[in-house]
Amino acid sequence: MNFLPRFLYNAVLTPLLFVLYRIYALFNDKAKESLRGRKKIFDKIAKQIAVGRVNLPAIWFHCSSVGEFEQARPIITALKDKARIVVSFFSPSGYNLASKYPHADLVCYLPFDTVRNACRMFQLIKPVILVFVKFDVWPNYVWTAAEMHVPVMLVDATLHKESKELLPIVRWFLRSVHKCINLHCAISESDAQKLRRICPDDAVIKVTGDTRFDQVIFRRNSAVKKLEGLLPQFQLPVIIAGSTYTEDERVVIEAYQKVLTNWGSVQLILVPHEPEPDRLEEIEALMSKWNLPHIRLADLEKKKQAFEKGLSERGTRGTTPRHEGEAIIVDRVGVLAELYLLGDITFIGGSFHGSVHNVMEPAVMGKPVLFGPTIQNSLEAAMLMERRAGIMVKNSEEMASELIKLLSNDELRQRLGKSAQTMIEENAGATEKIVACINEFLQG
Repeated sequence: MNFLPRFLYNAVLTPLLFVLYRIYALFNDKAKESLRGRKKIFDKIAKQIAVGRVNLPAIWFHCSSVGEFEQARPIITALKDKARIVVSFFSPSGYNLASKYPHADLVCYLPFDTVRNACRMFQLIKPVILVFVKFDVWPNYVWTAAEMHVPVMLVDATLHKESKELLPIVRWFLRSVHKCINLHCAISESDAQKLRRICPDDAVIKVTGDTRFDQVIFRRNSAVKKLEGLLPQFQLPVIIAGSTYTEDERVVIEAYQKVLTNWGSVQLILVPHEPEPDRLEEIEALMSKWNLPHIRLADLEKKKQAFEKGLSERGTRGTTPRHEGEAIIVDRVGVLAELYLLGDITFIGGSFHGSVHNVMEPAVMGKPVLFGPTIQNSLEAAMLMERRAGIMVKNSEEMASELIKLLSNDELRQRLGKSAQTMIEENAGATEKIVACINEFLQG
């Protein structure tokens, strides 16, 4: 391993990043939470690693946050019976989501990337393989793994298109890191080509696909049970707007009003990306501005419970009260992927904000998918557009027009939904390929 890149990274860049992150934490709650979570982290890990299935080898997965964890989950599920599973996170959102994940023997924050921390982690965990997910690769952990003869894999690897414009000195540094990664599993041939620009000539790069396709299929197959009792049955067509930001909501709500005026009644279920109290109030104010009746999911559940209690007290039986058509604002996390099953048409947020969110979740449910103009971050959105199963809209006028077209034509709506679902199913299978690669390292 080259001495110079390691020296520069540890003597200059790492101390600088550490100081900057601590300053950033003064103004950012998530960064502050991650610092608190890392206090006495080695004591916490030592206590947890000493119990449980200590007779099995340990496979260590590192994920930056929630999205990378979703990609790792199908791999973990396939390996959970033959190995202890360790999952580390950089961000608190990923850590909080996975803290009670039943298939992981240990969930922890990743200590900051210093030589000392890396050595301590390897001494505690004693992994037989280290797996980075997507591209959250930390140099000292890679270099330490190489020194300890622990194989390193990068799975679901993808690089931004701007990676080809990296400065030569950046490519030189990245090459010194990636030369110590034993196997790169790229999601596409395009990503494999980008990886070759930052890897040494003898790097092993395979195209294995994206495990997110496998994960959304798994969630679809368990969605019905999770949805039981969550919402009433709707007599109206249902539009689901998921993972929305303020910019998305302005377009969606205005388009929804146009559909009500020019087509007829339709049910809107709006799921903000982060349902914090101030965001919920902002959405309610926007709906009130357009004179749209609305209700939060929690309040809808209270109405249902009161209705059922009244029936019980009277000793009578009945059905759940019919929903009167107010737009429903979902005020919780963890149910969006399943909610798409209820929709007739879906809109994916982030696409008017900066980058579109997960278009695969509604697609696998067999739903037409609408999104705004910002989809450069999503290969899947482009794939849906190629099949004409995804529809880009640039403003509320276009959205209302497309919604009315789909609402008025059942055959078109079903055909687009089926095409979207087929695209997901045709791209499944990455998990099996990656697990086969991991097994080769385990057996070797």
